[in-house]
Amino acid sequence: MNTALVIPIYCPNEKVLPFLKSFKASDFGLFVVVDDGSGEQYAPVFDAIRALGLFTVLSYPTNKGKGHALKEAFRYIYGQHPEIHGIVTADGDGQHTYKDILRVRDALAEHPDELVMGERDFDGPNVPKRSKGGNRFSSFYFKMFSGKKLPDTQSGLRGIPEVLFPLAIDEQGERYEYEMNFIMDAAKETTIFQLPIETIYEEGNKVSHFRPFLDTCRIYRTPITYILVALSSWGVDELAFYLISTFISNEPLWQVFYGVVIARVISGLFNFIMNMLVVFPSKGGRGQKSLRYAIMFVVNMGLTFGLTYAFSLIPNSWALTLIKICVDTVLAIANYFVNWIWVFSKKKHAEKGAEKAVVAKEKGGDIQ
Repeated sequence: MNTALVIPIYCPNEKVLPFLKSFKASDFGLFVVVDDGSGEQYAPVFDAIRALGLFTVLSYPTNKGKGHALKEAFRYIYGQHPEIHGIVTADGDGQHTYKDILRVRDALAEHPDELVMGERDFDGPNVPKRSKGGNRFSSFYFKMFSGKKLPDTQSGLRGIPEVLFPLAIDEQGERYEYEMNFIMDAAKETTIFQLPIETIYEEGNKVSHFRPFLDTCRIYRTPITYILVALSSWGVDELAFYLISTFISNEPLWQVFYGVVIARVISGLFNFIMNMLVVFPSKGGRGQKSLRYAIMFVVNMGLTFGLTYAFSLIPNSWALTLIKICVDTVLAIANYFVNWIWVFSKKKHAEKGAEKAVVAKEKGGDIQ
């Protein structure tokens, strides 16, 4: 397999140049380094990398994030090098060894339709607690939504097969969230081959440019925004239900029926628009998404009505609005999975991306 090596770099340290020199003896089909807006201070380092005569260096003036840097390299490769059928990505901060990078390349050649993930051992004594805890949570998050076990979701050492090229270039995210978004969607498209690699952390993890609060919010942007939209929709729904059930009838059956139907239509429209534009944004397929959401909407309304009315018949039960709040809370949790896996699924989006990639390669141009 003709494979490219991509290394995004931001503010390189003194170890970068010797590390890159070691690849002179390797047989990758293409070498790409991306200067992620490191600035004039680091220009001599990138000039020295160019002088090696081995790496193509892509640069832009301002820092835009690791995800942007990777996609910049992918666009260049897809548009200019159709002979490349696999890409290995590695970090430029010294956390990946020359030997392991070659092992990932070889594993990709042996598993040409699978995503290869370098897997570190987080049980070692030299692993920072922040990294260990963060990775355990992200692994739990990944398994919860993909159903697949992946002990190291944060590894930047990856082998990307050609079948995932369109997804890699169209994936959302410009910074660290890109890598999590990518493996979440890649898990829907193909299997993941895990390859144990050496675990390396600099003292105090000084080289990392990860910003704990901001980048964590970016990585878990989808569930965070979903919760905010769900709370807003819930507020609209519960207020409408209270007003309608209070003033329309004194009969519990009709109170629940009219309250649920009218309130759910109002909040449902708000929820669908916000989910489509903010929580699960993607281009195209709005008709299919609308139909799927309508099905989920009707099922939810039936469950809300049935469960709320059933519990209201229990002697000495809670107030009607409180019962509905409890029912809606359980349904909201279930709806997140349904929305992510089915309603706003990106699989068709990736398939369309594959067609774009073929056309781009035939024309020798970039995928827009």
